[in-house]
Amino acid sequence: MASFRHNLLNFVDGRWGAAGRYVIVSAINVLNHQIVLYVANSIWGWPGGWANAFAASVALVPAYFLTRTLVWSVNRSHSVRREVVPFFALALLGLLVSSGTSAVGQAIFGAGLFVNVASMIGYVGVWVAKFFVLERIFASDQEEAPGPIGDPHPGSRVRSV
Repeated sequence: MASFRHNLLNFVDGRWGAAGRYVIVSAINVLNHQIVLYVANSIWGWPGGWANAFAASVALVPAYFLTRTLVWSVNRSHSVRREVVPFFALALLGLLVSSGTSAVGQAIFGAGLFVNVASMIGYVGVWVAKFFVLERIFASDQEEAPGPIGDPHPGSRVRSV
C-alpha cells in the first residue's frame, strides 16, 4: 500500500504539483463531507440545508490540516490572521452556497442523493476560487515552490513517503 501511495504522490507531484495535490486532498475532503451529509439527511432525516451545514462543520478542521500539510507542505506555526481566518472564511462561503443549493435540491427532488449532488454543484465554483486564494496564502512565504511532503529540499520532485 505504501508503494502505491508513494507512486501516486510522485506522479501527481511530477505532473501537476500543488494543483494535483489539491485535487487529491479535496477528493478526501469531499468524501468526508458527503458521507456525513448523506447520513444526516437520509438516515437521520435532517433538512438538506442543516445537514449540509453539519457535514461542512464536521469536515472543516480535518480539511484545514490536510490542505495545509499535504497540498502546500506548510510546517511552520499557524497564523490565525493569514491562514486560519481566510481558510475558514472560504469554507463558510462554500457552506453558504452549498447549503442554499442543498435546500433547493431537496425542495425540488426530495431527500437523498439529490441533496448530495446539489451540495457538490454549490461547492464547485467556490472550490476553484479557493485554490487560488490558498495558493497565495500558503505559498507566499516560501522562496521556492513547495516540494513534496516531507522533502527537506523545496522544489525537489522526488517524494519520500
